[in-house]
Amino acid sequence: MFRFFKIILFFALIVTLGSCSKYQQLAKHGSTPEKYEAAMKYYEQDDFYHSQQLLDELIVVLRGTNKLEKAYYYYAQTYYKEGDYMVASYHFKYFAKTFPKSDYAEECLYLSAYCKFLDSPPANLDQSSTVTAINEMQMFINMYPESEKVYEANEIMDKLRKKLVIKDFENAKQYLTTEYYKAAVYAFERHLKKFPGSPFKEEAMYLTIEADYIYASKSINYRQEERYTKTLSAYNDYASKYPDGVYAKKAERYKNSAKHGIEKIKKQNN
Repeated sequence: MFRFFKIILFFALIVTLGSCSKYQQLAKHGSTPEKYEAAMKYYEQDDFYHSQQLLDELIVVLRGTNKLEKAYYYYAQTYYKEGDYMVASYHFKYFAKTFPKSDYAEECLYLSAYCKFLDSPPANLDQSSTVTAINEMQMFINMYPESEKVYEANEIMDKLRKKLVIKDFENAKQYLTTEYYKAAVYAFERHLKKFPGSPFKEEAMYLTIEADYIYASKSINYRQEERYTKTLSAYNDYASKYPDGVYAKKAERYKNSAKHGIEKIKKQNN
């Protein structure tokens, strides 16, 4: 049995070496039509690497001919198929710009944005590329409002926007964790204004109370009353929106502590 597998492996190696040798001969000495035909054949066989290598040369040679459009389309596709989404996005976008009347133009503009979506990092990382993906997907919708891809494009933008919401909320929480309470209050308030439909709305409103209270309690004496009052204002906003909220009891404790702090300050002043 082992000998049988050795024979199979031997013949597979011979075929592979023969294939490589054939490709090298074609790459060095093949004519443009031969390379073009081989590039398309490699693509059909899912050999995107060899297809890409040939097309990389052909898109230069074929400039000014009617074959450039198809060659460039498949060239962009090879990067997409190999999972090199950043490069694929560039080439799809360039194709759509260079051949705006092509039958492939709509697909390429969509795939350019879709590649940016696929290349978008997890929510805990920098989201600048996510913003770019949203903008490019919106550009596709604006260019092709009747496309059957519009529904899918909108769903993708929703997913991308959720990442931005998560990132923004986590950034705000980080200020609280690192005890930058004033910055935390600002960040939570900004989050609520920027994302009024945030799934973290209740938590953000509660954490605003918490950050406000701790900031007030650590403030110098003559600023405490003003800041405790702000804590009470934040509590009232939360209580009116979430009277039976998840954080209602904790929020009430901060309210009572803030009231006690104000009363203590007033007694001292009297």
